[in-house]
Amino acid sequence: MMAAALVALLLAAEPAPAVPAPPPQVERAAPERVAPAGLIVELHSDFGLRRFIALEYTSGRRFGLALQDGISAAVGASVLRLAGGRLSTRVTAGFKLQLVRASNGSATFTAFPVELAESLELGPLRLGAGASVLLAPTLRGRGFLEGARIDFDPAPGAVLDAEWLVSRRSRTGIGLRASWHHYQGGGVRRGAPAIGLVVRSELGTGGR
Repeated sequence: MMAAALVALLLAAEPAPAVPAPPPQVERAAPERVAPAGLIVELHSDFGLRRFIALEYTSGRRFGLALQDGISAAVGASVLRLAGGRLSTRVTAGFKLQLVRASNGSATFTAFPVELAESLELGPLRLGAGASVLLAPTLRGRGFLEGARIDFDPAPGAVLDAEWLVSRRSRTGIGLRASWHHYQGGGVRRGAPAIGLVVRSELGTGGR
């Protein structure tokens, strides 16, 4: 009897087998937030660095038309907006015009620029770099250039720009722009650099 009671006490005192603790919950990283696409409206003025045609005023002063000269207006979209919209892809298409008049004639240059660029915002600074092509670049002449017309091939090139954001709500930036395109057609074959000014707004992006 005593032995049976002792065995029962030992069994009762034996600790219960440990229950394994559940594995710690691993938090999954939230997918990177993609900001909504925005509408882009931009204006820029380019000043070509390579003169192409020289015209003369009645005063004797000469004025030249350089490849890449012109004022452009374009619209497009800001897509693939990552990191809260600070990194995005910009796609735009527009119209470019340059008109030079003088006493002995005039010249008109037109083209349809299409650009694809990556944009990065660092505080109030917005940087962009990408590829560009001028579709249907055409030069027409009047006066002593009457009948002169050059239809260039599509002109591939590259663009760089740096803007200072002056409005957070409309994402409007004002800054500098540099571009380079290769022109070929009508016996002309040359690269043409340009610098200029740009004003760009990204509408509908929520204004971070």
